[in-house]
Amino acid sequence: MKTFAVSAVLAAFLTGAFFVSAALAQEPTVATEVAIATPTTLPKVSSTNLPAYLDHDLARKHADFTRFAKVRVKAMDENHRLSKSRMMITKLSDGRYKALYHAIDHETVICKVRRSSSKTIPYVAVLSYQEMVMAAIGSSPEECRSGEFIPVSIIPNRQIFSHKKGRWQ
Repeated sequence: MKTFAVSAVLAAFLTGAFFVSAALAQEPTVATEVAIATPTTLPKVSSTNLPAYLDHDLARKHADFTRFAKVRVKAMDENHRLSKSRMMITKLSDGRYKALYHAIDHETVICKVRRSSSKTIPYVAVLSYQEMVMAAIGSSPEECRSGEFIPVSIIPNRQIFSHKKGRWQ
């Protein structure tokens, strides 16, 4: 009896798939659009639309600009009008002294390089960094120079460079 019940339920379940309602058995009345990529519709791959990780020339220019930027930032940091070696010391109204100098935070240096649409300038780069204003207060100018400096403000900087005639300008 048990096997008959199992066989009957199984037969009813399996034959139910053949008796699909008329609405489901008909062709769809609404056309569904399907996206198909054929070889003629794919974009042509060239050096202008390559992903950055595949564009070896762009990667070389980025590495070249990063080296250039490190040298440039070091020189700007040393040659700043108010660098640590040329800090400004002023006497405050209460008789103490305040020392100020500017320093570039080398940890914030960001280099970005991209291709340009210009025929004469193939690459453009952006150098971003933060300049910190450092200050210390002491009872004498010598104490200020040797005191503990703390950042009092941060100045964001951005410079744009172009690669022309084989070098960054």
